[in-house]
Amino acid sequence: MKRILYLVQKEFRQILRQKIYLSLIFVMPFIQIVVMGFAITTDVKNITVAVVDHDYSFMSRRFIDAFTQTGYFDLKSIGRSIKEAENAMQQGDVKLIIQIPFDFEKNVKNGKQPQLQVIVDGVDGNTAGIVLAYTNQITAMLQREWGSEINAEPADLRLVDVETRMVYNPMLDSVYNITPGILAVMLMVVTSFLTGMSIVREKEIGTLEQLMVTPVKKIEMILGKTIPILIVGFLLFNVGMLGIGFIFGLWIKGNLFTLYLMVVFYCFSTLGLGIFASTLAKTQQQAMFIAWFFMIFAILLSGFFIPVENMPDFVQVITLLNPVRFFMVVIREIYLKGTEIRYLWEEGLAMLILGLITFTSASMNFHKRIT
Repeated sequence: MKRILYLVQKEFRQILRQKIYLSLIFVMPFIQIVVMGFAITTDVKNITVAVVDHDYSFMSRRFIDAFTQTGYFDLKSIGRSIKEAENAMQQGDVKLIIQIPFDFEKNVKNGKQPQLQVIVDGVDGNTAGIVLAYTNQITAMLQREWGSEINAEPADLRLVDVETRMVYNPMLDSVYNITPGILAVMLMVVTSFLTGMSIVREKEIGTLEQLMVTPVKKIEMILGKTIPILIVGFLLFNVGMLGIGFIFGLWIKGNLFTLYLMVVFYCFSTLGLGIFASTLAKTQQQAMFIAWFFMIFAILLSGFFIPVENMPDFVQVITLLNPVRFFMVVIREIYLKGTEIRYLWEEGLAMLILGLITFTSASMNFHKRIT
């Protein structure tokens, strides 16, 4: 029994001696609970809407106001051009388009059931389904309101015929949304985790000390570590694409070379993150803990499970430091919409900047000696 107590005491001393363990055990979980508690929600908010109003009547304005007053929708534009609204949806600026026909109010009052067209971005099938439910609920509420105004019979309360059209994912199949996201997560895990672990492993077995006495420069050492892992990441990414294609029948709609370019930018930032984590850790166990902490944040704040637009404003600001958030948008846009690179340059630039920051920080902390 005494031997067990001695071992317990030794382990506690070992833990308390390492400040990084204390922060990992107490501080980081608290941060995760606070941030994730705000970020993770099943509500769908800040749905961007474009309205194409051909009627400009009292009832059409009332219809628009009913959406904006819920707090779930963010009205981006009101116009008469359906093509402009569809272009905005193609660029990812709009998630919902509502087209109100000519003589909308007149036909409602005459009982002719005018046809409203609702176009929903179906890239995220779960969100699209909720958006459609919101739309149907608001339409039903307005029909009851207008029915009482024109003294319609309860059987005649279907004053408006809503035509719904899902684009990019007509069947709202979750596979279309999940599988590209899995590729993004897989690539981050492989590149950042393997990079960090390989450098720390060199420290533990002593081979890194042998490299210190060679003429190899610091940048050469970093590149020698990252280039093989980048190649491995590319191979795994292509295998994953083939698996998604053959198993689920989902093939890329956009330009493959555009996606490859974005993968390079993305790996630039994730490899830098792995090197930076290795500079903070002295053992592989510490490296695993640090990598785990960053990966949990990166995945849950990427929009993989919960749309970033649903998160509070301060959490959305935090996600700007997450390269997975930007690549999640890129891979879904290219895979499902076939979006061109001119609409994705902001995400590409963000990943490139984050890569420069992480690589620079890692290089500054990467001392060419064993500490």
